[in-house]
Amino acid sequence: MIIVVAIVSAVLYGWSDYMGGRAARLMPALRVTLLMEFMMITVYAGATWLDPASLTTRAFVWGSLAGLGGTVGVTAFYAALAAGSMSVASPVTGTTSAVIPVVVGLLVGERPGGITLVGIALAIGSVALVSGGGGGGGHRASQRQLTLALVAGTSFGLWFIGLERAGDDSGWWPLLAARMFALPAVLTVYMVLRRRGFDPVGLSGRVGLGWAIGAGVMVLAANIAYLIAVRDGLLSVTAAVVSLYPASTVALAMLLDRERLSVVQGIGVALALSALVLVGIGG
Repeated sequence: MIIVVAIVSAVLYGWSDYMGGRAARLMPALRVTLLMEFMMITVYAGATWLDPASLTTRAFVWGSLAGLGGTVGVTAFYAALAAGSMSVASPVTGTTSAVIPVVVGLLVGERPGGITLVGIALAIGSVALVSGGGGGGGHRASQRQLTLALVAGTSFGLWFIGLERAGDDSGWWPLLAARMFALPAVLTVYMVLRRRGFDPVGLSGRVGLGWAIGAGVMVLAANIAYLIAVRDGLLSVTAAVVSLYPASTVALAMLLDRERLSVVQGIGVALALSALVLVGIGG
């Protein structure tokens, strides 16, 4: 049952990433992030008000760290999607976000099986292949896109770790604490940019706004599903399974946008997704 919930979370994260990527191509990534932050803090505030669990220092601190990771991760990831192919950015981000929780899980005493370690090795190799040259209609990853994808993956790893470390008896407070940190941080960045004469939010049509709202709804549900799964499962296993989200993002990009990959990149994507599967089942 835990694995099923984790898979549901992965699918929802993948759909959210695709929708957010489409929105980021029609409006600035910061506006997409701001809209999603307002949606999440409203829903999570209502959830904590209905939940009898009390706020603890542990839940607040780790929830805030998760919020830092989530905010930086979403902003960097949408910028990476807007900078190039979704089919390149998404697997690199997903692989990185899977490996980091596994390493942390090992450090805190979790002992996944040998298959997981093989998956980590494959994951490292897949980053080089996915970001490699794209002949034959594939998409070449720029240094900027690759850097943004790696930053996003590392930040998402912090998100996964923070929610797991917040404690099993903290109710929905970790999700609210994450947004209590994230929303002011995003607003601060926005105000700094505005004072320098640059409007990072700007205007957009209804199409872009619709994609952004859809992304917010998907990530809301995905976050809740992940928190439920990680409270009953190992961090190294649950986070790795949830990190399979690039599969649905890539599938949607290929189906709806007709994105194509070079042979080398196709091998890299397959290797990345295979690595995520090995990390998940091996843990």
